[in-house]
Order: sequence, then C-alpha cells, then structure tokens
Amino acid sequence: MLFAAAAFLNIFIGTDYGEGDLSDATAWTGVAILMATIPAWLALNLLLGIARGQTVGQYVLGLRAVGEDGQEPSGMRLIGYWLALHPLLYPPAFTILWLLFAYTALGLSESTVAVVASLALALLCLLAPLGGLVFALADRQRRAIHDRLAGMQVVRVA
Repeated sequence: MLFAAAAFLNIFIGTDYGEGDLSDATAWTGVAILMATIPAWLALNLLLGIARGQTVGQYVLGLRAVGEDGQEPSGMRLIGYWLALHPLLYPPAFTILWLLFAYTALGLSESTVAVVASLALALLCLLAPLGGLVFALADRQRRAIHDRLAGMQVVRVA
C-alpha cells in the first residue's frame, strides 16, 4: 500500500494536483514505483525469513518454514520458496486488475493479444490458488506445491 500511495502521489503532484495532463515521464515513474513493490516484498520476506524463518503471512499466523530435514533454511532456499510461492504473483486479488487491464487494452488497441493475455492471467489468478489447494489436500503431509518445490515444510511456532 505504501508503494501504491507513493506512485499515485507522484502522479497527483506530477499533474499539478490533478489539474494538468499526465506526462509520459510521470506515468512511467509511477509504474516504476509500483514495480518496486515486488523486490521490496521479496527483501522483507527474505530478511524476516533469515531472522525468524517466517514470511510475513506466516508471522501473522504463528507459523514458520523449515527445511524438509527440520533445519533452518538458507537464504537461497528462502528465495526459492518465495519464488515458488508467487509464480506471476497470482493471488486472486489480482484477478480484478488483470480484467481491468484487459478491458483497457480492448478499448485502447485493436490487438487481441493483450486482451487474451490479460484474460488468461485473470483466469490463472483464480485457478492457480485452487490448484495449490487441491495439491495440498491430496498430499499426505498437507504440503502445498511451493513447499515441495522449495524443499520446505511449514510448522507451528511452539
């Protein structure tokens, strides 16, 4: 939310407090600020993972990630865990954004590629978490696919 607020504040100030036109430089600066969210979130989760063995969500829920052998995970394993957890950053909340992008692309261009890609990503936002849930329910140890890919398991904090 901080990055979104900073990006929109940049746009608000760059358009003379909403009175002027949006320049390309101001728009791209806003996009760069929004895109900085991804590495910042990775850094926060990596630092918390190294210090406590938890992502932000696991910290809130009282869980922690350990290696399959029960040992503390290394930094590289934590990066792999985070990347496996967030392929294309597909949480269902992004469905609305991808649908909005598809609608905008449909109105602004005659290319169907952007529209189809946006609709496909919106569908992925809905189906990927469901696939992860089905995988976890089918697994005897109740480990999700990102846990298996990174060689991790999630345990309750004692």
